[in-house]
Amino acid sequence: MASAVDRIVVLGVGNLLRQDEGVGVHAVRALVEADYGEEVVFVDGGTAVFDALAGWREIGKLVVIDALRAGREPGSIVRVSLREVADRTAPALSVHEQGLLDALALLQQGGLRVGEIVIYGVEPGETGWGTELSEPVADCLPFLAARVRDELASLSSEERSP
Repeated sequence: MASAVDRIVVLGVGNLLRQDEGVGVHAVRALVEADYGEEVVFVDGGTAVFDALAGWREIGKLVVIDALRAGREPGSIVRVSLREVADRTAPALSVHEQGLLDALALLQQGGLRVGEIVIYGVEPGETGWGTELSEPVADCLPFLAARVRDELASLSSEERSP
């Protein structure tokens, strides 16, 4: 059994009622269908990141999936570290960014230890009321899932290396 510090948490963030803002939740729900072993835990964080991670004390790696405004074409995927997001002086890229940063800061003050945090962001197209993803964002989900799977596979191969 993997220890808590070896665990990888894949956290989907977003509001399912605001179209593409819910992409992180849609992605986690698609990814959870495959077996990644007990060291990978998938969490539907919705819009309550603090609550979703409140029970954790140690996480080896946290992979966050969220809608992220980066001025690209809808459905574009970017991978950034939490440090890159936190060090920026520009306005928030995501509706959830400040909430994510605040929640993680509070959790870390409360004793949560996280080895590494990366964010997979998807450029949203539509963020109005509705439960369906826009076509470009829905079309990117298989590519997003593949990138996250590759990240998880690289972590597994690193563990097997001497």
